[in-house]
Amino acid sequence: MPRSAVVDTSVLVSAFLFPNSVPGRVLALADQGVYALHFSPIILEEFSRSLRNPRLIKTYPYTEESVNQWLDDLHKIGSLFLKPLAELDPVCRDPDDDHVIAAALAVEADTIVTGDKDLLVLAQYQQIRILTARDFLDEIE
Repeated sequence: MPRSAVVDTSVLVSAFLFPNSVPGRVLALADQGVYALHFSPIILEEFSRSLRNPRLIKTYPYTEESVNQWLDDLHKIGSLFLKPLAELDPVCRDPDDDHVIAAALAVEADTIVTGDKDLLVLAQYQQIRILTARDFLDEIE
């Protein structure tokens, strides 16, 4: 069975801002069919909200049009999970991150790719491994 991963907001933002970075390469491998990429509406909303941060806008030269184009491209290489996510008892030390685990459970992903320390500290939840973009890239390249 091919690999399947939920990629969280931190990885998406890094991939958008730095396409040649490790997170950018992780998404490029999804585009090449190396693994199945999944994301939820909550993850995309967090991504959009992050890119509206005035500090990011001031620091990095991107436009709303480039964000929209990137999101269109993301939808072509990954799959948006639209069904309601299961409510979990708090799993993460930051309960705001539980939706990432719920998304991975919903799509039966084997991996969550994240830069979020509150998720990474878990290392695994049920059958789902929780890896940095670097560790995931090392496994799939």
